[in-house]
Amino acid sequence: MHGKVSADQIDTTNQKQTDVQIQTMGTTGASNDNNNDSQSSESANAANSNVVDTTVNQASTSTAHAAVSTVAASSANSATSAASQQNTSSYDQNDQGNYAYLDSVKVKDNDQVQISGWHATNATEGKNYHYIIAYDNTTQSEISRTQVTDPVTRTDVQKAHNVYGADKSGFNVNLDLSSVALANTDSISFISRYSSDPTGNSNYVDYWFAPITFDKNNHANLDSASVTNNELHLSGWHATNQAAGMNYHTIILYDQTTNKEIARQTVTAVSRPDVANVYTGVTNADKSGFDVSFSLSNVNLNHKLQIISRYSKYADANSNYVDYWFTPIITGNYTNQANLDSFNLSDGQHLTVSGWHADDISTLESNHYLIVFDNTANKQIASVKVTNGARSDVAKAYPSVQTAGNSGFSYTFNLSDLNLVAGHSYSLVSRYSTSDNGNGGSGQYTDYWFTPVKFNQQAYYIDSINMLSDGLHLTGWMASDNSLNRDNAYIIVLNDGKEVGRQKVTLTNRQDVANANSSIYNSVKSGFNTVVKLDPTAVTGTMQVIMRFSSDSNGNSDYSDQYSQTYATNAGSFDKIEVTDTGIYVSGWHASNLAANKPYEFLIFVDQNGKELYRQQVLDRNRERTDVANAYPYIANSGKSGYQLGFNLPDSLNHHTVRIIDRLTDDVYGNGNYVDVTSDLVSINDEDYWAWPFPADGEGRFMGSQLFGVNSGGEFRLNGFHDGLDFGSVDHPGTYVQAIHSGKIVGVGYGSGIDWYVLEDTGEYLIVYQEAFSSRSKINVSVGQEIKVGDVIGTRDTSHVHIGITRNHNYSQALKSSFINNGTWLNPLTIIKNGLKK
Repeated sequence: MHGKVSADQIDTTNQKQTDVQIQTMGTTGASNDNNNDSQSSESANAANSNVVDTTVNQASTSTAHAAVSTVAASSANSATSAASQQNTSSYDQNDQGNYAYLDSVKVKDNDQVQISGWHATNATEGKNYHYIIAYDNTTQSEISRTQVTDPVTRTDVQKAHNVYGADKSGFNVNLDLSSVALANTDSISFISRYSSDPTGNSNYVDYWFAPITFDKNNHANLDSASVTNNELHLSGWHATNQAAGMNYHTIILYDQTTNKEIARQTVTAVSRPDVANVYTGVTNADKSGFDVSFSLSNVNLNHKLQIISRYSKYADANSNYVDYWFTPIITGNYTNQANLDSFNLSDGQHLTVSGWHADDISTLESNHYLIVFDNTANKQIASVKVTNGARSDVAKAYPSVQTAGNSGFSYTFNLSDLNLVAGHSYSLVSRYSTSDNGNGGSGQYTDYWFTPVKFNQQAYYIDSINMLSDGLHLTGWMASDNSLNRDNAYIIVLNDGKEVGRQKVTLTNRQDVANANSSIYNSVKSGFNTVVKLDPTAVTGTMQVIMRFSSDSNGNSDYSDQYSQTYATNAGSFDKIEVTDTGIYVSGWHASNLAANKPYEFLIFVDQNGKELYRQQVLDRNRERTDVANAYPYIANSGKSGYQLGFNLPDSLNHHTVRIIDRLTDDVYGNGNYVDVTSDLVSINDEDYWAWPFPADGEGRFMGSQLFGVNSGGEFRLNGFHDGLDFGSVDHPGTYVQAIHSGKIVGVGYGSGIDWYVLEDTGEYLIVYQEAFSSRSKINVSVGQEIKVGDVIGTRDTSHVHIGITRNHNYSQALKSSFINNGTWLNPLTIIKNGLKK
C-alpha cells in the first residue's frame, strides 16, 4: 500500500467487482486471555490496480452497494459542470475504464485511519463531490465517510490514464473508525465515490478497494527489568487493536509462586514512534510505551515474578480488559554456580582473586560485590563492587543460565588494607545485590561462599643438598603464610635433633614457585642458595634441615618452622656376596661423614649371637660410585665409597649363618674409632640348602588331600584350602622328623587342632612342624636353640607331620590366614625341591 504509483502499476482494462485491488493489514487476535502474540504485523501489501466500472443511473445489484447508498439519476447540471472543468479535447472521452489505487492505509490515534491513493474515470464528469467511505463487511454496514475537500494533484495518473479529472484524482484523508470495528470486524472495505449529490448518496460512481483485515494480534515487549534505589523498574510497550476504546493502561506485578498480585500501577503513556512504524495498522501504537517502578518492600526476588500489561475501559482495570502476560522476569529456579579460579597472595603485596559466579538472579540483583570475610574473627575485612567479565567457557558449561557468559570477575586487594592474621581462616564471598551501597547488604542479595582458605599454608622443597668439606650446601625454596611480619629467613641444620649450624638467607625470586603455590603469601620471594658452615664430622647421626621465618633478627624467637625429611649420615649396601666351596667375594659401598678421618676399612663376620668369626681388611676401597653420590649427596665423599674384597674361605666361616660388618676405622687393626654398616644374615655353604623331613623317603608320594593349596580330596577344609604339606606315616614311614633347613627354634607349644608344634626361623622363613607329636616329650628341641639342616626336631607318633612355611614371622598373625589363600602361606613342596643341595 505504500509508495508512489507508476504508469506500469495501473491497469487500463475494465474489471469486475471481484477483481478489485486486494489488501490485508495484520491477522486476527484474542482479548481477555493470556494467549499473546508479540510478533510484528506485516504491512498491507498492494496487489494489482484492478478496477471496476460502476454504471451511472442504474441501481446496484450488490447488497454491499445497497447498504452504502442508492444510485441516483444523472443530472444535466452535473454534466454541464463537469464539462466546464476539463476541455473535452484534453482527455480521451472514449476510455471507459474505472481506475484507482490505494497507496496507504495507516491507523492513527483515537481510532482514526489515514488513507491515501487516487481514483480516476471519465464517469466522474459532472460528479463534483468525492467521498471516501469505510464499509464493515461483517455487519454489511457503513462505518463512516469523509469528503475529499482537498484533492491531491496526480500528474502521474494523468500520464497513465488520460481520463476526466485524472490530474486531480489523488486523496489523503483521515477517516473515523469505531473501536468496535477495529477490535472485532473481520474486514473493512474502503470505497472511493464521485457523486453529483452533496451528500454522496445519489448519481455516483464507486471504486471498491480490496477488503482490509486489520491487525487483531496482541503485541508487546518488555524492554528492560532492573532494580535501582530499591525499586523494580520496568519499561516496554503494549499495542493491540483489541484495546481500541480502552483508555486505561495498567501494569500489574504478579507473584506466580504465591499466586498473588503484589502491586499495580496506572501507566502514563510513553511515546513509541518505533512501535508505530512497525505496527502501522494498530491504533495508538505510537503511545503504547510504559515506564513504571515498584517498591521492593513486598517483592521476593527468589519467587517467580510475572509482569502483566492491561488495557481496560475502567479505571480500576478489573473488568472489560485485554492483557498481555510477559515471560516471567525471574523464574525462582536458580543454579547459583561459581568457582574460585585463583586466590593469589604470591607477590606479598596484594590479594588477587579471579573466578566466576553464574546466577540469573543477577539480572535484577545487578550489583556485584566481592567480600573478604575473616571466619576466625567472624567479620568482614574488605568489600568491593566489581564489573563482570566475559566467560564463554562458563556459558558452554551452563547453557541454561542466561547470564553465564558474563559471569567472570577479577580484582586485586592491597594486603595493607586487609590486615591478614596468620592462622585465621578467610572466605571470599561473591554477592549479587539489588543495592549499590556498601557491600550490598541493605538490599536483597544472593551470596556464594567459596571454600575457606586458611592463612597458615606453607611449603618447601630442597632442590639440591650436598655435604662439602666446609659445610652443607643447599638450594631450594621456602614459603609460608606465617612469614607475614616475620622477615628473617634462616636455614638450620640438626644432628640427632640438635643444632649444628645455621645460616641467615636472603630469599630470591622464584616465579615457578609463585605459579605453583599462588595461594601462599609472598611465595615469589622464596628461593635460597646457601652453605651452612659446619664440620661434616659433627653430623654423625640423623640429619635434618629446618627452614625458619622469624621476627627476630637472630632467628631465636617468634618463629615458624618447616622440617625437612631426615637424612642418613652413615649408609651402605652389600651389593654382591658370592660364596663358593672354597672362597667368598663381597662388593658394595659405605659412605659416612666420618670416613675422611678413617683410612682403614674391614669386613668383619659375626654369627647370629654377635660373636666374631673372622675379619679381613679391605684394600681395594675408595672406588668411584656416581650412583651413590646421586642418591646420597648429603653424605661427604659418597662418590668415593665403593669397595670389593675376595678371599679364601676359612674353616671358621664354613657352615655358618653370619652377618657381615663393613667398618671404617682409624685403627690399623680395626678396633679403634669406627663407624659400621651391617648386612642381613648370610648362609655360608651347608646352612643354605633345604632337605626332606624323612631323608630316606625323599620326596615320596602324596595324595591330593595332602598337597598344599586347593586340590581334589581337600574339600573338607574351609574354602578347600590347605596351608601346608602333610607327610603321612604310610607314604613317608620314617620315625624321626628332621629339620628341613638350618635356623633357630623360636617356639614350642600346643594348639587346639594342631597338637604340639615347633617353630623354626631361618631368617627368611618361619617353618612350622605340627600334628606329629602327641606330647612335649616327643620334641627334641628348645626355644633359642640353633639347629642345622638334618637335626632331629622330634619323634613322630601320629599319622602324619604337617609342615607349613611362611614369611610372616608372627605365627599368631599367620594362623589367621590358615584357610585363606592370600599369599601368607607358601608351598613347601616347591620351596624344598628348589632349594635341595645340588
